[in-house]
Amino acid sequence: MYKIRLGLQSEFTAAAWLSKNNYTVYWKTQDNDPIDLVAVHRVTGKAIKIDVKTASYRKTWKPGTMISRKESKYQKQLGVKILYVLKDGECKWKK
Repeated sequence: MYKIRLGLQSEFTAAAWLSKNNYTVYWKTQDNDPIDLVAVHRVTGKAIKIDVKTASYRKTWKPGTMISRKESKYQKQLGVKILYVLKDGECKWKK
């Protein structure tokens, strides 16, 4: 239950961050969807398909470094981008 709540909290944080950065945010309609959010820039109209991830940090090998997540094969086909939500509430795109 904790992971579900943390994931939802990260999605809300990401949506707020995107809104502050001039995006209109659209929410997923199903669980286990490969896309969590779709954000459309209010000026350019550019749409971004987003998978929101809560940032996790290593405890042993290279302690304190962020664990990078990979898009699934299907997400790559769809052009989904990963957006990390950090501990401090900031967001960072996967490079």
